Amino acid sequence: MTGDPQLVYSLEIKVLDLEAKVATLEKTLTRLAREVGATEQTSLPTDVLDQIERGESPVRAVRQFRLMTQKELGERSGIRANHISAIERGMPYGLKTAKRLSSALDVPVGLLT
Repeated sequence: MTGDPQLVYSLEIKVLDLEAKVATLEKTLTRLAREVGATEQTSLPTDVLDQIERGESPVRAVRQFRLMTQKELGERSGIRANHISAIERGMPYGLKTAKRLSSALDVPVGLLT
């Protein structure tokens, strides 16, 4: 037995619309959870968290908020400034580096990973 194609199409559209709404809600919940967690632990303003949410490098966003140069962050973390520059441009880094950066920036490691 085949169903009414118009009904099937209508249901598919409704499912796609619902999935889009769920995805939007999940993003909002993730952002809010990050805001609450980050503000409780680091007191970062919402605009910094929004920059990170939009895809800005978390290291760069927090470093600039803290009014630090890459050289200053390098001195505090023990990581060379040119390595910090590469990280801010998107180079992957390990947990050891994330811990050093999070300590120097006074943020939870989870914010940087």
